[in-house]
Amino acid sequence: MNKEEILLEEKFEIDRLKILDCKKLEFYKDSGNFISLKYNGEDYFNVRLTRLVPFFSKTTYISVAYDNKENEFVEIGVIKDMKELPKEQYEMLDEYLEYKYYMPDITKIYSIKDNNRGFIFVDIETSSGRKTICIRDWYSNFRMLTDVMLYAVDVDGNKYFCPDIEKLDKKSLAILEIFV
Repeated sequence: MNKEEILLEEKFEIDRLKILDCKKLEFYKDSGNFISLKYNGEDYFNVRLTRLVPFFSKTTYISVAYDNKENEFVEIGVIKDMKELPKEQYEMLDEYLEYKYYMPDITKIYSIKDNNRGFIFVDIETSSGRKTICIRDWYSNFRMLTDVMLYAVDVDGNKYFCPDIEKLDKKSLAILEIFV
């Protein structure tokens, strides 16, 4: 095998999605209350769970990874569908992911004000109550993901989501149209 073939083979391995067998996964909380995993005879402590498609699916395609002894990020694999897990493990992972990806839904927009100093103040009603959020870099942090899905990140890193702007009231849509 020549050098080019080896590089192609390595690239192929990186691009391959390793689907985990849910029947062999055993998630548990360790003594530090971190989610850990026993899989194929190996123990993985303090695993990281990441939704690979967070806006479109909450329980499918979940990456499971950990930091090895050299502090390198290593992906163990991907859970294709958490519903294949036993109920107790499903609930543990779902609770963790809901906390990690907490995003109140935007249900109404009262006003959007530009302070002409690089910040936009947005007065919104969310599924968690009314709030005025401050957004820096409007173009990157207040954007449409699709024709109807709105995603916002405030200066503190909090995330907000509107799955369908067409379901907002007319006044909210009129305010939003000026800025989107």
